Amino acid sequence: MDTADYTSIIDDCAFTRLVLALIHAHERGAVLIPLLPGPAWINPHLVINAPQDTDLLQQEIFGPILPIRSYRSLGEVVTTVNAGPRPLALYPFSNDARTVRMLLEHVLSGGVSVNDALFHVGQHDLPFGGVGESGMGHYHGREGFETFSKMRPVFYQAPFSTLKFLMPPYGKLIDGVLAFMTR
Repeated sequence: MDTADYTSIIDDCAFTRLVLALIHAHERGAVLIPLLPGPAWINPHLVINAPQDTDLLQQEIFGPILPIRSYRSLGEVVTTVNAGPRPLALYPFSNDARTVRMLLEHVLSGGVSVNDALFHVGQHDLPFGGVGESGMGHYHGREGFETFSKMRPVFYQAPFSTLKFLMPPYGKLIDGVLAFMTR
């Protein structure tokens, strides 16, 4: 489907990377489900049960591809996520507060958006950014200002400082103060 409603991939290198990742996952047994017809774009795809060592599960995708994996327990999900590099973001979809809380407590990620996978980036008062290999620091809001600012501390010594009395050579005054303090 050739439509202006979908954006193109940023450049040929990214396009090729995504196509090869889809091919590699398919060759390894993943089921590809294109959500729209048409060869002109990398149309949105669901990728079912791609092996863990495929590029789609080892690298950030930055394209319209959503890998879906089955699991038997939430603990299995936590173990799998924590075994790899820290994710840029965590997107738990659940109406069960206990499930969401468990994921928040046991998975370290960048930002978290519950029951949504887009709008957290648009919340300009919330910091956005990753941890570990997924990036350091934040942007948006005050945290973003601080991340991209270089603090330049400047200290001005007062014209008169008592510090000089604490430096050698010591005189009678300091000898008296130290003697008083150590009694």
